[in-house]
Amino acid sequence: MRNLSALTIGLILTAMVCSCNKMLDVPSKRAVSEENMWQNKNDALAATAGCYAMMRAALLNENAYWVYGELRAGDFTVTSREDLRDVTENNLQSSYPAMGQWRDWRRFYAAIAQCNLAIARLPEVPERDYRYSVNAMELDLAQVRYIRAFLYYYITRVWGDVPLITEPSDGTFQPKAREDRKKVLDFAAREALDCADGLPWKYDGTFPEAPGDYRGQGVSHHASIFITKGMAYTLAAHIYAENGEYDKALLYINQVINNQSLTGYGFVSTSDLSRLDGTFRGRGFSNIFQVDMNFDHAEISTTGQLEDWTLREPDIPKTQSEIYVSKDSILAIYNEPFDERPSFFFTQMETVDPVFYKVKQLNAEVKNPTLRRYSSAIVIFRYEELYLLRAECFARLGQNGDAIGALNDMRGRRKLHAVDGSLSGDALLDAILQERRRELIGEGWRWFDLVHFGKVPQFSTLSETDVQNGAGYWPISQEALTQNKLLVQSNYWK
Repeated sequence: MRNLSALTIGLILTAMVCSCNKMLDVPSKRAVSEENMWQNKNDALAATAGCYAMMRAALLNENAYWVYGELRAGDFTVTSREDLRDVTENNLQSSYPAMGQWRDWRRFYAAIAQCNLAIARLPEVPERDYRYSVNAMELDLAQVRYIRAFLYYYITRVWGDVPLITEPSDGTFQPKAREDRKKVLDFAAREALDCADGLPWKYDGTFPEAPGDYRGQGVSHHASIFITKGMAYTLAAHIYAENGEYDKALLYINQVINNQSLTGYGFVSTSDLSRLDGTFRGRGFSNIFQVDMNFDHAEISTTGQLEDWTLREPDIPKTQSEIYVSKDSILAIYNEPFDERPSFFFTQMETVDPVFYKVKQLNAEVKNPTLRRYSSAIVIFRYEELYLLRAECFARLGQNGDAIGALNDMRGRRKLHAVDGSLSGDALLDAILQERRRELIGEGWRWFDLVHFGKVPQFSTLSETDVQNGAGYWPISQEALTQNKLLVQSNYWK
């Protein structure tokens, strides 16, 4: 009930912000009314919960997480929805209502605004309410700083250069120009590392940053949801890899992997990855960071879930999936013998449009024609992905033996033979990219991987010149351009 109350407050905060006109492109109204706010422990908990809730609202809006990370990469085929087909064909300026939502970054900046406000005001609360200790405040502050850092990391992958706003609004609209994405990522990396000092490895009561039962619940309740030191190092590693600083990325990857006794993170079997109460049910220690959609806490949704587009009868009352992976694509992706993943990730293979069956949480409400409420978690970082990032960093740094060892460790867990020990250079990176494609399909990575590895022209109709002109990123919405005259559209989308 504590979580449900916090979530309810968070959703109220979300509604308040999203009902505003525009900030940045959204009005400079504060995310939380301050007249009676920031006075006591409950205010602080509500503000922190609001940051989590608004991050989730931004990622779930119109299935945004999967639209940005999957649909442009070509692995999924669209059946009949023209707006989804336009995404796959890179027609991102079309006029469909959902397309307008995907071009619009307002929900992300609303979440950032809530984080900025909480970061500025949380330190005031301990002196007003003795029940909210300085230790508790510092822990909440570290979580909020992580959320803000993650949001900036994420939106630079979607839009490239973005405005960097780090202070709460003063009540007036202040136009902001786009900052170079590297500057934004540098800020996010510093934030991730700074907040790590205030975070525990686990919420099991044994670490000084979070003594006792955190918010009245045990460690299994918080696993992969509330921000930890391991999440902060994982985020920092990904940011440094995005910036091409692979030595720094590897440093923080090793911080996570070498502290496995503290994190509890580990590999998951293919069957557990795809089974009904497995990885995408969430709260397991193979997941490093997830956005939870817990059925037990009324965090279910009728939209925003990949499975609403991929499943069909007999699992949900729908005769046709919106998207599927064709047989030809499945054979191209899983083109080596003995790979056990296709049999777990796909079903109805006898049809012309097999069902993507990796991400699913099926229950009575999902199957109910009038409800169709989903509860699969958005798994953002998991241990296998971090391990493959480690292989990439080794390869980029010329440590080929270590890269091959990490890659083969991952392949062996999926029943594949070891790769040739003489692989190096582009051939080794291609092998790592292919393994990421197999392992992470449907998890929101593929398009970002193609951009990062420089492979967009090989898997889309875009040329290298298009990519250099900004085609790998999404266009800025016209609403944002109209509201904020300092914004400049990417060359490709002008």
